[in-house]
Amino acid sequence: MAEKDSSGYYIRGEDGKAFGPVELATLVEWAGDSRVGPTSSVSRDQTNWIAAPLVPELGMTWLVEAEQGVFYGPFNRRVVDGLLESGAVASDTRLYELSGGGSAAEQAKLKAELDAKTASLADLEARVAAQAETTRNTIAFMESKIAELTDAQASAEKAAAAGREAMKAEVFRTRERAEAAEERAAKAEAERDAAFKKAGVLETELADLRSQLEAVTRFSALAKSGGQEVVQPEVVVSDAPPPKTEPRFAGASGAAGLAALEAAARRELASAKKQGISLGGIFGGKK
Repeated sequence: MAEKDSSGYYIRGEDGKAFGPVELATLVEWAGDSRVGPTSSVSRDQTNWIAAPLVPELGMTWLVEAEQGVFYGPFNRRVVDGLLESGAVASDTRLYELSGGGSAAEQAKLKAELDAKTASLADLEARVAAQAETTRNTIAFMESKIAELTDAQASAEKAAAAGREAMKAEVFRTRERAEAAEERAAKAEAERDAAFKKAGVLETELADLRSQLEAVTRFSALAKSGGQEVVQPEVVVSDAPPPKTEPRFAGASGAAGLAALEAAARRELASAKKQGISLGGIFGGKK
């Protein structure tokens, strides 16, 4: 770096590099060529530095409003003109000259525009604050609704769990009733089988009784015929109707229904026992 020289000016950019020393006229030329920017610093001794726009000789008093409320600069007027000629900024871009330049009317107009922008900014801030408050209220409302829905969901899940438990209990009771019904059905089936078995035994006993009754009848007929076996007449099947007969309710045999038949059978049985004849069955020795 060159030695300090108080006879000229140094310029330093944002990167910290210093250039110089140069005469003031050269520095002014650099400002017009955009070699001195709004963030550049100027010094004569490389110790005390000041912002380049604060050096009146550099003429860096112009601001460019590229967008509404967005300003760039300050620049030397030649830099602004170069931006307009190159099309870097639109031809209708607003330009503002800082205090110390322009007529009183231009300064008043600039102040009025600045005040209007300040008021517009305040209104925008108020609207943003109102919108933020509305947003906060909306968020609080949505959070409360979410909490309600969460509680409702928890209640629904609890009710569903209780319903499931009740359903399980009902299924268990139904299963118990079904098992009891199956047991009763099995018992009824066993009782039915026992009844059928008992009916078979009764049928066998009835057939045995019939056989014994036939034996008693044959014995009675044999006893009445003097020991001669009575031959039953041959059964002849005919298509003609049988002849009419007079009904008998008490004949010579004295048999009038089952009670009379049983009494006759007992008498015959007693007679057979006296003669040493064993008939067996319910009227004899068979138990």
